[in-house]
Amino acid sequence: MNVIRHMRKHQVFYAFLLVAALARLLFLFDWHEILWDSGVYFGMAKYIWSGGTAGLWEHIRPVLWPAVLGLGWQLKMDIVWFARVLTFLLTLVSTGLVYVLGRKLFSQRAAMIASVLWSFSAIMFYLSFHEYTEFLAAALVLGALVAFVYDRPFLAGLLAGLAFLAKFPAGMFIVVLGIGLLVQKDRKKCIPLGTGFVIPAGAFLLFNQLMYGGALAPLSAASDTISGVLGCNVLRYEPWWQYLAWIVFDNWFNVFAVIGVGASLKQWRRFVLPLLALILPAAYFMQLHCREYRYLLLFLPFVALFAGHGIALTVQWLEKRRIRHAWTAILLIIIVFSASYGIWFYLDNEPQAPDQNAEQYYRWLEGKSVQGEIWTSNPVVSVYTDAPVHKLYYPIYEEGTATGFNRYLAENAERISTVFLDNCGGGIICPSNDVGCEEQLRQLRSFLNENFVRVFSAQTGRCWYEVYTSEIHQSIR
Repeated sequence: MNVIRHMRKHQVFYAFLLVAALARLLFLFDWHEILWDSGVYFGMAKYIWSGGTAGLWEHIRPVLWPAVLGLGWQLKMDIVWFARVLTFLLTLVSTGLVYVLGRKLFSQRAAMIASVLWSFSAIMFYLSFHEYTEFLAAALVLGALVAFVYDRPFLAGLLAGLAFLAKFPAGMFIVVLGIGLLVQKDRKKCIPLGTGFVIPAGAFLLFNQLMYGGALAPLSAASDTISGVLGCNVLRYEPWWQYLAWIVFDNWFNVFAVIGVGASLKQWRRFVLPLLALILPAAYFMQLHCREYRYLLLFLPFVALFAGHGIALTVQWLEKRRIRHAWTAILLIIIVFSASYGIWFYLDNEPQAPDQNAEQYYRWLEGKSVQGEIWTSNPVVSVYTDAPVHKLYYPIYEEGTATGFNRYLAENAERISTVFLDNCGGGIICPSNDVGCEEQLRQLRSFLNENFVRVFSAQTGRCWYEVYTSEIHQSIR
């Protein structure tokens, strides 16, 4: 009876949540491109659950998402479908958490609007058909804040620690929660909050110390890599203000966040938690030269919350002027606009059919038994084979990396069965000023053409794809 009473009380939200779920189900079963980072996490999932006998490993990546994905692979499920269903569920869970947090911190109306703006965020809706760790991180961060405002400091710390294991920068939310306790002058709860965080985070840091000789080694390496990777720093470089533009472009109603933040600053002690949850991650990601849609997911829920607060205050102002049905009309307008715009953005940005050349390239090992080492310039290859995969691109392809692989190739050619090369994902694109890298790449292709058999070659636009096999390992089946 309590459940029925609860659903009746929040029937508008649950009706909307059903609409949001159905909208995603319309496209869930379509073909969706597997992007670079998703490919890495699939490879890491196999690596973790096989003990290193399958997949690939990148120590600069957080481990929670691949550990979760590997469970599906271990259960003999299609790992890609397992990931997509989990992502679908995480979008609904995070929408519910935005609603709960909005009701607790702001108002019922603000919560309802925020859940609409988040669920049908154009960027979030588009990315939700890809398998990014940011969805898990966002859900855990929101869960940590909900636990905190409902006076569950240990659970809040535990969820914040797990969020750190899903996305390293999410660890900053323990600072948000700690400052929240200091503002509340409730320092006794710092102990359970910190204990909850340390359990998962401390175990991870201890593992790093034992494996890599430094507790923060993966974080330091990740920071160095993200500052030098060509994909987002050069090929897709965006100016520092790009996130501000994307927030407006994501949904025009997000501009009401200015009103929401402005109103909250007058009572900053009451709203310190959402203010910090918006400002700290936004400031961190804005200062990075690497700027991507997916990084927005860590602070976009809080943009939605403040936009919801701003719109709710605007509706209140209209009602004071005796404008009838202002709330119902504005809510319907926001739902219709957000859903329409989010779906249009997805259709306009998501490829509706695969590039057959790329698909054949990625899937070349699918169903084949391989003897010998597999080297690749693109991690998506690991999705379609359960053999161990070595990274030709890692961590950044430049003269040092290229020279090292060329030397290894010359000395160990008989150990290598297959080499995947492509220039589309950016794995073997040299820095523009790295002449030595370009020369090493030319030597690599020349060596492969002279000593290996090119079994696949295709080109789509500027992108070329090549697969080489060793004559020694021509018995690949």
